[in-house]
Amino acid sequence: MNIKLVIFSGVVTACIGSVIGLAAAQIGQRNFNELKFEGQYYQDLHNRYAIIGASVGLVVGVAQECVRELKSQREDE
Repeated sequence: MNIKLVIFSGVVTACIGSVIGLAAAQIGQRNFNELKFEGQYYQDLHNRYAIIGASVGLVVGVAQECVRELKSQREDE
């Protein structure tokens, strides 16, 4: 298994996931400069969605590349 390829795939999908998370945080607002929610929980909404998106992207990317690598190993045998 090529560990460098697995890590690279995880990092790339983590970046994509963080962008999707930031987009999801922006969709929930009426105006980009005006926060829709004013509660304490929603103060760092952009950061939380970016971190959640990056985490999910990392897990999905690593899992997908591991499955792809294991499938190619099985075909070689």
